[in-house]
Parts: sequence; structure tokens; C-alpha cells
Amino acid sequence: MKTTLTSLRAIPLTASFAEIYGGDDRIPEEIRRPASHFQSIPRIGQYTTLVLAESSDGALGIGECFGLPTPYAATEMINRVISPTLTGAALSDPSAMLANLYRYFFALGHTKGPGMEAMSGVDIALWDLLARRAGKPLANYLGAEVKPIPTYVSPVPFLPTPERSAIAAKSLAEGFGALKLKVGRSASEDIPFIAAVREAIGPNRKLMLDANCGYSLEEALVLVREIRELDITWLEEPLPPDDVKDLRRLSDLSDIPLAGGENEFTPQAMANLLDEANIAIVQPNISRAGGISGLMAIGEIAQARGASVAPHGVGAGVVLAATLHTAAAMQAFQCFEINRLPNPLRDDLFASPKLDQNGNALPPEGNGHGVVFDNAAIQRFSDIG
Repeated sequence: MKTTLTSLRAIPLTASFAEIYGGDDRIPEEIRRPASHFQSIPRIGQYTTLVLAESSDGALGIGECFGLPTPYAATEMINRVISPTLTGAALSDPSAMLANLYRYFFALGHTKGPGMEAMSGVDIALWDLLARRAGKPLANYLGAEVKPIPTYVSPVPFLPTPERSAIAAKSLAEGFGALKLKVGRSASEDIPFIAAVREAIGPNRKLMLDANCGYSLEEALVLVREIRELDITWLEEPLPPDDVKDLRRLSDLSDIPLAGGENEFTPQAMANLLDEANIAIVQPNISRAGGISGLMAIGEIAQARGASVAPHGVGAGVVLAATLHTAAAMQAFQCFEINRLPNPLRDDLFASPKLDQNGNALPPEGNGHGVVFDNAAIQRFSDIG
């Protein structure tokens, strides 16, 4: 008798900054507005959508969808569209199970946003379910060894002075060989911050910059010219991802490699970014860009083009665990982001990743991606049953 998918449901989770800090008036400004894209619409909390997939033999798989700016859109997509379609289907390769739904979403124009995030979370849950049923850690199920994964720590958010950024960077970088600084105010404003952080962490640690699409081409060109002596590992999202021609021009004129891709949703979109914008490092988020299936496909695409993959690390515990296991099996993998902005959905609900003495992250132990479902803990952050 074939094993089938008997239940698929999504649960939106919220952790407000007001609750974390004991009141709205106590939230630090650098938490509300940590980066250039939060200056006009500040953050008020952490969000994610949890996905639970159960099989007819009683196994449970856990997935996660990207939560910003709200967890409810992906929740609705799963509970009202994807679940009724998949429930009762025979378990098989997740890409095959989701193929018709991808065609459906694409035909309706939903090639970005909550529909793709919902599909990504479901893909993660299905892979986790299959690995748990097989009695294997996810990395093993994908044909790889469970091993330490190179990381970098992020971010030093927008702080009011270069001196404060330097102090924050020195503290944050402890135990890590690489660190990422948020930039994107303007070239003239950002250069003193970059120089102060470089001096604070010393010459032996790698320094990445993340502009969150904050620059114009002219500003980005000024920046890369003025900081070429500061040994920058990459400049991330200097321009909006749709500005392909300007990204290509910047890439051609910059000595600093460009990175991007956290806002792309499909392997083909990532391939277009590599081919048309000449990005050197792609940064898919597993909970947006097709889940485990998408991440593996993006790894193959990057390897074929001589590019590398440094997955985006923003999310709750499932994103971290699933990405670490998948990274062990990915082509062209470079490093993974360990985000340190306060997030109870990551640190309280699920265990933070353990690091070895070299700052590498250890994939969680156990079958599947290793995240353990705790209904009582989840209910603390959920407002639906």
C-alpha cells in the first residue's frame, strides 16, 4: 500500500519587538530600522510560517516559509490552495509532487512572493518527511555527509556613529572568521563606517557589505572606488535586482565581487541574475527560492557558471537547520549566514546552531533536518490553532 500525504497545514508565527524589549518605546532604533530598506517602513517584529506535513504512516515533516512582511499570505496559500491539492497524494520526490502546482502558480503570474514562499516551505517539509521516514539525517538522504558548514555572522546594523559600529563589529565577530556590515545610506556616509569596522575586526577576518538595494549606480561606483583598499569580500545587493543593466555595469567596473539573490524565487531567476548581471555570489533563501529542491538546483546552476552560493540566513530554526543540511550536498557552496538580530522564533522556539572552534556551524543531529516539533512552544507564538 502506498504511503500518502494525509495532512498539510501552515501556522503563522509572530514575535513582536515590543514583547521582546518590554514595550514599544523600548525598542532600539537600530532594531526597528537595521538596514536601508526599513527606513520608511520600520520592522515591528519577527515572523515566519511553519509548515507541517504528515504521512499515512504517522511521520511528520517540518518546513518554513519566509515571513516578512507578514506570515499570513503564505499561510493562506498553503491552507487554502496547496493543501487541498496535495492531501491524499502518494509520497514521492517533492519536485514531482509540486510540479503541477508550480505550473498553476506560474500560469497565474505568481512567480514571486507568497505563492513561491509557500511552495518553498512545503518543499522543505516534504524533504524532511522523506528523510525522517528513511531514518536518515537530511544531508545523508541527499547523498552527502553531515559535516561542519563554513559561516559568517551578520549584521552590524545601522548605528549612529562609526565608533559604535566598530564596537558592535568587534563583539559580533568574536568566534567567527567573517562579518557583514549593513550599508546603503550613501557612499559618503558609509565609507567611514566601513573603515572603522575594518580596523576593529582586523585584517584577518573577512568583511562583507550589504546595501539592501540602497544605492544608485553612481553612488555604488563611488563606494567601490573609495573602499578598494579595505579588502571587501563582497558587496551585496548594491542596486535593486531588476536593475540588471546597471548591475552588469557595476560588476564590470568593480574590483569587489557583487553578491545578491535573496529576493529571487526560482532557479531560472537566479540563472538570469548570474548571466545578465554577472553576479559572482548568489544568495538564495531556502524558504523563498524553492526550498531544498530549489537550493540544490541553484547550486548546479552556479557551479556551471563558475559562481558560488552563500545562502541567505534570515529565518527561524527550520531555515537554519534545512540550509545547513542541504549545504553539505550543494554544488558551489561557499558559506552560510548566521544572523544575530534578536529572534525568539529562532533562538527560543528552536535551538540555535552549534559552532565549532573555527566558527563553522554544525547541522542539527537526528533524522531529517533535526528540528523537533514542540506544540506547546509553538502555541506561544501562534494566534491560530
